[in-house]
Amino acid sequence: MSEALTRETRDLRDVANAEYAQFLKGAMVGFNAAFTAIRAANDPDSAGLNLLCASEELERQLKAFSGKMRATLFSEMQSTGQFQVEGDGVVAELRAGATRGAVTDAKVLQAAMPELFVPQPGKVDAACLTKMLKAGMTVPGAELTTGAPTLAIRRI
Repeated sequence: MSEALTRETRDLRDVANAEYAQFLKGAMVGFNAAFTAIRAANDPDSAGLNLLCASEELERQLKAFSGKMRATLFSEMQSTGQFQVEGDGVVAELRAGATRGAVTDAKVLQAAMPELFVPQPGKVDAACLTKMLKAGMTVPGAELTTGAPTLAIRRI
């Protein structure tokens, strides 16, 4: 890491170690335990559910970890003036943000350049339509349908 960082600044190693100790390690241990349990389970459904929950927790922690590492790498590259860092088969580069128009006052803009405003098609109030159909009303051009079954998992 860069020598330009002060002792108080958390560099990538500090962030990686702290995040691993605080979040990732527990999620990895939980996943490994659930994976070991399903291999020996007499009831693979319950063990499979436990493995699914453990994998989702690990995924959530890894996603948060990736975000922290990305933000820390970005900050470090900005503070040290590095525009590019290479890893094993990957490259991180600092790039300028995209240039785009931003509306600062919609009323003034619409008065000056009305052609920039595109009319929106009408949107259906789906909640109201569903209530009407469930109440037994006949609504031309609409029908009550049932979606595909889903698996709901909740913590108990």
